[in-house]
Amino acid sequence: MQNINTYIYSRIDTLEEAIKEAWKRKFYQEHWGHKSLDDVINIVRSYKYHTLPVTRKHDLRDNWDNIMCFDGAIDVVSSSGTTGRPVDIPVHKEEENVRVEAIERWLHALGVNTGDKVLILLSMNDLFTLGVLSWQAVKKRNACAIRCSVNRVDRILQIIEHLKPKYVIGNAGPMIRLAEEAGDRWPGHDLLPKKALLGASAVFDQDLNPTPALKKLKELWGFDDYLNTYGSSEIGAVSDECSYHQGLHIHTDHQMIELIDLKNGLPLEDNNQPGELVITGLNLPRGFIPIRYATGDIVAWIKHESCPCGQITPRMGPIIGRVDHQLKISGQTVFPDLLLSLADESTGVMRSAVQVKSEKYGEDEVTLLLVIDDNFNKKEVKNNVISRLDKNLSISPKVNVISSINLLTLEKKASKNTNQVKIPRIFDFRKGI
Repeated sequence: MQNINTYIYSRIDTLEEAIKEAWKRKFYQEHWGHKSLDDVINIVRSYKYHTLPVTRKHDLRDNWDNIMCFDGAIDVVSSSGTTGRPVDIPVHKEEENVRVEAIERWLHALGVNTGDKVLILLSMNDLFTLGVLSWQAVKKRNACAIRCSVNRVDRILQIIEHLKPKYVIGNAGPMIRLAEEAGDRWPGHDLLPKKALLGASAVFDQDLNPTPALKKLKELWGFDDYLNTYGSSEIGAVSDECSYHQGLHIHTDHQMIELIDLKNGLPLEDNNQPGELVITGLNLPRGFIPIRYATGDIVAWIKHESCPCGQITPRMGPIIGRVDHQLKISGQTVFPDLLLSLADESTGVMRSAVQVKSEKYGEDEVTLLLVIDDNFNKKEVKNNVISRLDKNLSISPKVNVISSINLLTLEKKASKNTNQVKIPRIFDFRKGI
């Protein structure tokens, strides 16, 4: 397997250009801790790029004036704010062109072409980026973009009936909720879009199996094919799902990626192991130049071997958690995403979430919340989930059954200070968080 350092240093000339531009911003001069740009370039040429400290979202918030550049900016986008106050990012014209082109690749891979009608169920407001980029990319392909808020059930039903879109772009969670809220009015599969482009959440697990959310989405929407994408407001599109569903192919012409160890922060020797995704942006100019930007997302793996689909770019696995979502139960580290996965895969569980509060002596009080289908025995379903937790974890959290209405109340409370693009599934009520 190709070593990640070999992959990074194959782009060293482009990397040096990005570093030279980043050096012009006061933050990086102080953050890197070197006296001159030449010192930093020498570090890169000495195969020690990994010794430059990573940059994190809190660095962007705390040093905003010294890291962002508005000269030439034509748009502002924002992080989702699901793990703290959103960060606003200026986007330059050339940078936006790159971002749109990356989304256009995604559309092309699923066959979007001239005259096709595409229903876009992603937010066009509140500085969210994927919806706006998708809207532009659809039009670049000479297809017809149909924009509608995923919360407008009646309007969407009208669009499906009268305009008959062939494609839909959206987030699996809100799309599931849309179909469930429509109830008996939800159209049959023959009337729904035939293909789906899915963003903002993973649709396969580390073994490339469909997630419970994807299975439910396909059951409700009945589409023939789909593709997932991964990216962030800070970076833009990072990778698109392989047409053979063998992972997410990385846009290596736009950025370089690393996986770092969750404990020591060093590059992983074995990229078949989970690690935190670190990204360096290569295209210039841009409002924020990400140099070793630690996303906080934990990626299952990166593969460099050839892919059955014919593409030669590396593939990354799904996001399986976040470094800032690590919880402590009786001294043991537990990732909420694992709890949610075990719950979602259990028969009778309609929805699940994780609630975290502070215990008296500094531990996390973790509760797995379950919404159980009325057609199932709630006690039996709960006990089955508890059994699955006990088999997969050395220490298990509490498990409570909750009504769908009460879960919706928690979701609204948790998303109050975000741009409400994603449905929150982790409710962190610890003091100081």
